[in-house]
Amino acid sequence: MDKLKLTNHIKDEELKVKMYRVIDSCNSVLKSHSIRSTEFLNPYEVKNAVAILNTEPDLKYKLEGGYDGAIRSVMLISQYYCDLSEESSIRCFQVSGNFKFKSVSHRDYLGSILGLGIKREKLGDILVHEDYCQIIVSSDMGDYVLYNLEKVARNRVTVKEIGICDIIPVEDEFDIKNISVASLRLDGIIAGVFNLSRQEASKFIGAEYVSVDYEKIDNPSKQVEEKSVISVRKCGKFVLDEIGGVSKKGKTRLKIKVFK
Repeated sequence: MDKLKLTNHIKDEELKVKMYRVIDSCNSVLKSHSIRSTEFLNPYEVKNAVAILNTEPDLKYKLEGGYDGAIRSVMLISQYYCDLSEESSIRCFQVSGNFKFKSVSHRDYLGSILGLGIKREKLGDILVHEDYCQIIVSSDMGDYVLYNLEKVARNRVTVKEIGICDIIPVEDEFDIKNISVASLRLDGIIAGVFNLSRQEASKFIGAEYVSVDYEKIDNPSKQVEEKSVISVRKCGKFVLDEIGGVSKKGKTRLKIKVFK
């Protein structure tokens, strides 16, 4: 499979490098008839990887995120005749501790795991519950996490391995915000949600801090569609939940769900 030909349309250099690695795995499978897995990919990266695999009829794949609706998934790649139903390249763990006197956030868990020297690409979703957390990691990092993760936000923790069937998805929590915008331009919506000026919002976009449905966007005038998930580094993440009617002043009413 030709890397340059298959990624020629991709402008985002970070995404292009990730797709190079996917193609390397594909070529290895074609050559050795083995089964390979990718690093964890977000939904937009999965979309690009699937498009690449669909160009080669001798390959097939299976996505593994640990549960239905997982945001981050690995892709198992094999020759078309292989049975992938029993194959897995992820492991799941439950992290517990005494968190009565201090709430522990997703950021705390992520920071503690990355603090062990593990790359983000080796981590899947982190599901934070009231007094414990479930994490999904690539198989090759499983033992390292099990034996080295001892503290989260200065709290002692215990780690035990669990089965995929024991994963409990977490319902996202949101704050509802209603705003009015002159148009559905990305910069205007970001400005309205985070109380910024359009110029400030445009700077975030120009700095490649913004993604729409996990695709990095550098165009302030991009038109945003209903149900789009928008993430702004250093500000937060939200869903354009509903596009409403137009006010007397000609502004469009939007219902926004801001992730807590």
